[in-house]
Amino acid sequence: MAQINNKAVRSLSKLMEAGFDNEKAILAMTVDDILSLPNITVAEIGMINQIQKAVRANKVVAFLGGGDMGMGNTAGSHDKAEKEGGGHGRV
Repeated sequence: MAQINNKAVRSLSKLMEAGFDNEKAILAMTVDDILSLPNITVAEIGMINQIQKAVRANKVVAFLGGGDMGMGNTAGSHDKAEKEGGGHGRV
């Protein structure tokens, strides 16, 4: 059975408290929006990035349930894809 990703849930709660309470609003967030969140940590910024990816992929439930969703949960996954010729030059 999957374990709930509590860090993701806490980050999602912060977004909702700040008014980013639907998929469209979360996807439209700018870096300035994220940095202006109260008491935001670097780890939470990374988690918000992962939440945005999950929303784009329509896999929020899998993400909150601790699933990888094939998106790679590390910052180095993009670099690996680039080296292997599978990257598209975007992060």
